[in-house]
Amino acid sequence: MNAAGLLELVRRKLGADTESSMARPPAGAVRGSGEGVASEEPGVVQALDARLLPAALCCWGATIVAVAAGWRAGIALAIALTVSAIGLWVLLLWVTAHRGERRRAVAVVALAAVVLGAGFAAAAAWREHRVATHPLRASSGQSVRVVVIPTDDPKPLRAKVSGADRQWVVRADLREYRRGGVTVRAGGAVVVLASGAEWGDLSPGGPVEFRARVEMPRRSDLTVVTLHAQGAPTAAGPLPWWQRAADTVRADFAASATRALPADAAGLLPALVVGDTSALPEQVREDFKIAGLQHLTVVSGANFTILLSVVLLVVRLLTLGPRGATAVAAVALLMFIVVTRPDPSVLRAGAMGAITLLAVLTGRRKQALPALCAAIIALLALWPGLAVDAGFALSVVATGGLILLAPSWADWLRARGWWRVPAETVAVSAGAFVVTTPIMIALTGQLSLVAVLANVLVAPVVAPITVAGAAGAALSSLWSPPADLALRCAAPPLWWLLWVARHAAALPGASVAVPGGLAGGLIASAVVVGVIAALRVRPVRRIAAAVVVGVAVVLVPVRLWHPGWPPTGWVLAACDVGQGDGLALSVGPGAAVVIDVGPDPRPIRTCLDRLRVARIPLLILTHPHADHIDGLAGALHGRAVDAIAVGVHELDVLAPPAHDRSTPEAGLGCASVPATAPAAEVYRLSGFAKGHARNDRIVSFGRRDARSRLPGSHDRAAPVLGHAQIDCRPVGYGVRSHARPSGDAHAAASGLTQVAAIARSAGVPLLELSAGHVLSFGSIELEVLAPARNGPRPVRGAETDGANDRSVVVTARTPAGRILLTGDIEATAQRALMHAGIPIQAEILKLPHHGSRTTTKEFLDAVRPRLVLVSVGADNAFGHPAPTVLADLSALGATVVRTDLDGDIVVSAGGGHLRMTSSR
Repeated sequence: MNAAGLLELVRRKLGADTESSMARPPAGAVRGSGEGVASEEPGVVQALDARLLPAALCCWGATIVAVAAGWRAGIALAIALTVSAIGLWVLLLWVTAHRGERRRAVAVVALAAVVLGAGFAAAAAWREHRVATHPLRASSGQSVRVVVIPTDDPKPLRAKVSGADRQWVVRADLREYRRGGVTVRAGGAVVVLASGAEWGDLSPGGPVEFRARVEMPRRSDLTVVTLHAQGAPTAAGPLPWWQRAADTVRADFAASATRALPADAAGLLPALVVGDTSALPEQVREDFKIAGLQHLTVVSGANFTILLSVVLLVVRLLTLGPRGATAVAAVALLMFIVVTRPDPSVLRAGAMGAITLLAVLTGRRKQALPALCAAIIALLALWPGLAVDAGFALSVVATGGLILLAPSWADWLRARGWWRVPAETVAVSAGAFVVTTPIMIALTGQLSLVAVLANVLVAPVVAPITVAGAAGAALSSLWSPPADLALRCAAPPLWWLLWVARHAAALPGASVAVPGGLAGGLIASAVVVGVIAALRVRPVRRIAAAVVVGVAVVLVPVRLWHPGWPPTGWVLAACDVGQGDGLALSVGPGAAVVIDVGPDPRPIRTCLDRLRVARIPLLILTHPHADHIDGLAGALHGRAVDAIAVGVHELDVLAPPAHDRSTPEAGLGCASVPATAPAAEVYRLSGFAKGHARNDRIVSFGRRDARSRLPGSHDRAAPVLGHAQIDCRPVGYGVRSHARPSGDAHAAASGLTQVAAIARSAGVPLLELSAGHVLSFGSIELEVLAPARNGPRPVRGAETDGANDRSVVVTARTPAGRILLTGDIEATAQRALMHAGIPIQAEILKLPHHGSRTTTKEFLDAVRPRLVLVSVGADNAFGHPAPTVLADLSALGATVVRTDLDGDIVVSAGGGHLRMTSSR
C-alpha cells in the first residue's frame, strides 16, 4: 500500500469528505507536504484558494531582501510597501463605493499582501540590525572563550587534503562569550567549524564550551559569526530531558536496524524515517544524489502525513472521538519533531501537519495551497533566516509543484487511459522534478536525467518503509525483539529502494554537468517556464514527443548497451576518474588487478562495473595522495577483494593499534598473518625467489598448480612456502573475506588512516610492496621496480610530503607487451630507476604524474613507449599534461591517449598490434 492508499483508508475511517485534498498526497515518490495531486475523476478541475499566495510570496520576498541585502534595504522596502499599502487602501475605498465585488476582492488580497510584506520587511530588518551590531563581531580575528548550544546534529565535511582530520560544521545558538576576563551574555545564531572526532558526538540542546577564533560569517542568513574551534568542546550544562530521550530513541533505533538489516539498509533506514544520516554509507548517499532520490533522506511532509495517518487510523479503531484523536496525533507530531531535529524541512512539514490537525478538529475542508502559504508565513515569522535557506526553498517549491502542476498532469494522463495510481505517481515525480530543477542546478551545477524514473519506481515502497521504520523506532526503546522483527519487514522494500538507486546512478549519463550558480539557476528557470508554457500547445507537444522518441531510439541503446564494451581480450583499462589515476589490469574473466582508485568512489566504481570486474585479487595504491586513494570504497563496493597493497614503510605511520606488526622472519623483514586467525581463513602470500636480486620475492596469486592457489579459492590445501613471504600488515585483523564494504560515512577522514579503516571493515589485509617483488596472476606477471626497501620513508604527520617519489612502480608482462605503471614519480625517482640497471623499456606507458613537467625527456627516451596513457582531469588547474612532455612524446612517435578527452580507455592486443578503444 502506498501513501495514497493509506490516507484513503484513514479518510474512510474518519468519515472525511472524499474530495478533500488530503486524499491525494504524493505517493511516496516526492517528499513534500503530503498534499493532494489530482482530482478524483479525470477532467474534474478543483479550484484552488490562492488568496494567501500573494501574501506568502510578498512576506518571503521582503524577508529575503532584508536578510540578504541588509537592514537598511529592509527598512527602505518596508517604507515603500507602506506607501503602496496606503494607495491600495484608497483604491479599496473607491472599489467599495462603486460596488465592484471582484475588484474589491482583488484589492483586499493585494492590500493584505502588501501590509504583511511591510511588516515582515521591518521585522527582518530589525533582526538583521541586531545581528549586524552584535558585540561579538567586534572580536573578529580574535580568540575568545564561548558557550553555545547546538541546534542541529554536527554535519561532516569532506576533507580537501588527504590526511587531514575530519571536519564538522555545527549550527548553534550563542549563550555567552568571555574576552579579557569579561563575560558577555548574548544570543544569536553562530556556525562552528571544527575538527576532531569528539565534535561528531555533540547532541542538540547540550551547552558546550570551547575556545574559538571569531570570523565574519560567509553567508547573509542572520548568522552572527563563524567560530573556528581551537580545541575540543567541554560540556557546560546538562542535556534537556527531551533531547536525552530523542538521543536514546535514535540510538536504539540505529542499533535495532544494525541487528536486523544489512549494512547499507541499516544505514539508510534511520535517514528515511527520522532523518539520521550519521550512519548513511557514503556510496549510498552518492547513489541517491545522482538518482535524484536524496530528498528521501530529508524528513518532510510525507513522513508527517504517513505518521499522522497511521496514528489517526489506530485511535479511530480504538473509538476515540475527534478531539481525542487530535490530541493523540498532536502529541505524536511534537514527539516526532523532537526526534527528527527541527531543521527547516522538518519545521515546514510540522507546520503543515499542525494545519492538518486543525482542519480535522474543526471539520472544515482543508485546501492544500492555503495550508502551504500559511506554513510559509508562520515559519518566516518565527525564523526569518529560513527565507534564504536552500533546503526550505526546495521543500516549499516541491510542495507547490505537487499542488499546482501534478493534478492537471495526472488528469491529462488519466484522460488518455492511464490508471489512477500510475498517473498520479508519474505526475507527482515529474512535477516536483520540474519545479526543483532550477534550484538544484543553481546549488550543484548537476542535472539528474533519471530522477523522474527513479522516483516512480520507488514510490510504492516509501510508505511501507516509513510505517515499518516508525514502528521499529517506537518499539526499539521498549523491547528490542519486536522492534527487530518490525524492521525486518522493511528489508524487502529497502532492498528495492537501494537497487533502484544503485542502478539508476550507474547508468551512463545519469547526471550531467550544467552551468550552476545564480546565472545557471535563472537560465534553468526560464527554460522550465518556457517548456511548461509551450507544452500546453498540442502541436508543440507532438513535436517534442517525436524529438524525445527519436533521441531515445538513437542514444539510449548506445549509452546503455555500448556494444563491444569491454572489448574481448582487453588487457589494460584507464578509467576516467577525473584528476587522478584509476587503472585495471585484466587477469582473467571478471578479475582484474586495480592500480589506484582516483579521488572519488563513483567514477572508479562505474568504470569497474562496466568492465564487469567482480573480483580484485590485488588492489595497489601507489602512494597516499587523495587523487589516488580516496575512491577506495567505490572500487571495493560489490566486489571480492583479496588484498590491498601499498609501498614499503607506508604503514609505519599508522598509530597503534591501527596495525599490529607480527614478528618478522629472520632476514626477510616480512610479517605473517597472526596465528590466532582460524587456519582455514588465514591469508598468506607465499612464493619463491626468482631473479636478478638476492632478496627478490615471487608471490603466486593466480597459478592453480600444486604450489599455490588464487586467494579466494575455496581450496586452501596448498602448501605455504613461508621462507618468501612479503610484508603483510593485518591492521588489527588477520582474516580475509570477500567483503562488500558499505563505505561507512564515519570512516576516518582520509589518507592511509581511511584506507586502513575501510580495509578493516571489509576484512581485507594490507600488504607492503617493495622493489624486487614479483607477482604472478596466471599468464600476467607483475614486477615491482620501486620503492626500494632502503628508500625514503614517510614521516608521521607529514605522510604526503615527498609521496610522489615513493610511488609503487610496477611493470607488467601481458599479451599486449610490457606495460610500465609509474604512479606519480617525478624526476628524482625517474633518474633512480634509470640508474638502477633495471630494464624499464615498455610498449605501453602510464605517463607519470598526469603528464606534469616533472617527467624528464631522458626517462621517456629510456622507456620508448608505443602507446602512452595519460590519466588526467578535464580543465584541471595544474595544466596537465604539460605541452613540453607531449612534444617529447610526439618526437618519439608515441601514440598519446587521454582520459580527459577520450573517457575510459581500454587497450587490447591481437596479431601483434595494439588496439585502443575509448568510451567517447
